[in-house]
Amino acid sequence: MARISFWKKISLYKLYRKTILDKETELANYNLRIDSVNRIYTVINIPNEEPYNLKKADINKISEPYIAEYVRQVSAFLNKNGLTELYKLYDVTKVDKYSYLIVIGFSLFDTGKMARNLLIRLLPTAVVLSTLFWIWYKLIR
Repeated sequence: MARISFWKKISLYKLYRKTILDKETELANYNLRIDSVNRIYTVINIPNEEPYNLKKADINKISEPYIAEYVRQVSAFLNKNGLTELYKLYDVTKVDKYSYLIVIGFSLFDTGKMARNLLIRLLPTAVVLSTLFWIWYKLIR
């Protein structure tokens, strides 16, 4: 597999971002929302039609096909809109007994980690450097 340059990843990310923001109303039909770092997420509730209490393992077994079908429908929608290789399923997390959080994001890098790194590393560095520059500028004047 050929390596993709950083700038190519950025341009593909811009395409991904533009597409999902343009299709935000259609994504709402699937009960999907977009967060601040352009991940697509939703919480789906598994229908509880059983009249008796189920064990945790049984609930997980019942919910797997339901989640898989939902992800297939969302994938078909995203593929239809030109995002075939630009997204991946980041995470499926159990939130409650019958609720699951599904997170879909950009496939070439994790936008959440990238934003966190920018805030934790780059922003403080920029603040310190600009403060030092300001002090230096005031001293030579």
